Amino acid sequence: MSVPTGNILSVPLKLRANDVVRHIINVYSRFRDSPNVHSQTDFYFSLLSPVRNVLRIRITSIELPNNFFFFTEQRGNVSFRLSYDTSGTTYVKDIIIPDGNYTPDGTGGDSIISLLNNEFSSLVNNFNLNVSYSISNGAFTFIGSGPFQIDTETGTKDRLSDYGLGYYLGFTRDTHDADEVTPGTYVLISDECATFSGDLYAFLYLNDYACVRQTVRSYDSSYAQIRSNSEEFNAMAKIILSSPKNNVVFENYANRQIKEVVFPNPVDLTRLRIKLLDAYGEVMELYSTQFSFSMEVLEVKSMSLYNTIRDSLTLEYI
Repeated sequence: MSVPTGNILSVPLKLRANDVVRHIINVYSRFRDSPNVHSQTDFYFSLLSPVRNVLRIRITSIELPNNFFFFTEQRGNVSFRLSYDTSGTTYVKDIIIPDGNYTPDGTGGDSIISLLNNEFSSLVNNFNLNVSYSISNGAFTFIGSGPFQIDTETGTKDRLSDYGLGYYLGFTRDTHDADEVTPGTYVLISDECATFSGDLYAFLYLNDYACVRQTVRSYDSSYAQIRSNSEEFNAMAKIILSSPKNNVVFENYANRQIKEVVFPNPVDLTRLRIKLLDAYGEVMELYSTQFSFSMEVLEVKSMSLYNTIRDSLTLEYI
């Protein structure tokens, strides 16, 4: 006697209406547990009515306002060290910009060159230093009235990229000396292309559900060896930050980025551990901005059918 086999289009059993229950749960960081203790990017969310015998969890939508600051003290990308010589004395000043989102050029307060030139206006002994930006080659040019150097390494992250403000201005992680091009005129041009594109993506961490795996590697100054702090972390979903600043990123299941996990054994869902992470696995800072997401939870009422339903779902990925 032959046994009929199942396929990805059919489940080889007859389900009653109450054998499987589909729940849509919305999570809004504004309604997190203990908001006075936990931030909106690192919090717990308790369900008032637990869901038992969960077979699958699928993220169906994410709503993330893309107005969080890209340049922040937490990220270590708001400063570099300036040294300059005037009247026979060397002075050192840490150039620090406020947390925020900035463009490379322009005349408003959202322009990096406006902020930097404002910082340079207070240098002692009337040392003259100005910076400009070229959109054609993506380089910043610093012009000073005397010898000066920019240290892009002090006080930054121990990385060769994304390490600090100097990286985004187009400088390698080093101390850069200005060249005297004419008597009394010193010029320093960034040696790489500046970047102000911001984050490309973020991760939604949900409990310990491993749907996405991110590998983070750091290299030494010779690019030859991987440091011991290389690591991996797991997340439930990768969020593509496709919307520009001051717009909302809407992620849903239609973009073909898998955002679901099928459990080998039934689990009970009572409390969620949620984090919003950047590419390095560090918790992001949204300040006062809130975000939300919804998830589809599949509950199996008939435990005798659990394994059969689970195996049918698994066929979809083969």
